[in-house]
Amino acid sequence: MNTKLTSSAALLAITLLSNSALAQLPHERAPDFEIQKGQNPRMPQLQVALPVYVQVFGLFIHSTASGVEDEKLLHAARIAADYLDNDRDGRADNPEVNERLWQVRAGIVMARDGRAMEQLFDRHGEIFDAYRLQDLYASETHPRGAPHAAGSDQFDAALEEILHIITSSGYARVYPDVFGELRGSQLANAMDIARGGYFRTVPRSYPPGAWYTYDDRTCDYACQVTEYIYWALTSLLDGQDFPGRREEISGEWKLNTAQALMSGDRAVVQLLTNPDYHLPTRLPDGNYSVVAGNTAINPAIATNNGQLVFHVTIPIPAPAGILYEVVASDAPGGESQTLTRIVAGDPLSFSGPAPTRQEVLPSRDVRVSVKDIQAIADNRRRFIWLKVIGR
Repeated sequence: MNTKLTSSAALLAITLLSNSALAQLPHERAPDFEIQKGQNPRMPQLQVALPVYVQVFGLFIHSTASGVEDEKLLHAARIAADYLDNDRDGRADNPEVNERLWQVRAGIVMARDGRAMEQLFDRHGEIFDAYRLQDLYASETHPRGAPHAAGSDQFDAALEEILHIITSSGYARVYPDVFGELRGSQLANAMDIARGGYFRTVPRSYPPGAWYTYDDRTCDYACQVTEYIYWALTSLLDGQDFPGRREEISGEWKLNTAQALMSGDRAVVQLLTNPDYHLPTRLPDGNYSVVAGNTAINPAIATNNGQLVFHVTIPIPAPAGILYEVVASDAPGGESQTLTRIVAGDPLSFSGPAPTRQEVLPSRDVRVSVKDIQAIADNRRRFIWLKVIGR
């Protein structure tokens, strides 16, 4: 199959891309991470207390005029961007969730610490009622903390608080039957299993065998659901697996590794790995940037005799006839395994880990990277790409 574009076809493709970019609404565009000061037209009442902000797709990160370093504000913004655009192609992975965050005027509000946040709410509490907000302290935001740096004794709470607003104001509202924070949703049902039963309020003690045992009595049932999906998703993405973390969080959560979660809480894993919901498949690291030229591909996934099979035609921007190997590795540049061989432009179909998202990264060797959750057997993230092997 000849995939070489003629000059007119290439020009048409560029024109279509340009028109598409111009047609994007402000909350659909890739974030530029410019720090704004003054009134936010979407959240005008916050100006008096939180006049500094960054827009990240449909979400805003606001901070006080002092007490929050630019580095931490931008770190929070990049964590948010990575949650919303996990494949880093410049578009929100789940447009419906992003749209809902925009419509409800969702945001993160940052102050120096807990005391500063309490003072903020004491003085200006009434102005926050019109918006959906989640607080995050600068004192708990650690760009060089764990799990980004496993040797750190400080955990980066931006991973938690930002995910809270995305799930509670986004996913729970777009998919109430699945991620709703009320009894009977699929997520809440999974949580009830994890807690050892349904408890409208926090019980005096949890049954033996429960692995989710959050005991903050100010946290109602909806709040418990919010915390549950945080623990589950970040554990699945290896965000809770570093020295000392298991002991630190065991009073609330016991399945802190991907392997433990896969074997111990299959109900929530099934939800979190369902590609229909476009949840993150990689833990945000604070280094978000758009990879120029990425093209999202959604492969058809099927099951055949117990094997996961995916089929996709990769639009490789290279002359036809070049042979490639489809290579799998646990990390870019790591020890690899050849899965199959194809010719540029040919349909690709083979058995293996079912990807939830696939990116085309035009580069010198036309590398294609697929970041996915592997088969249920071991849940190891894999990287799959094309390697030029000749003509």
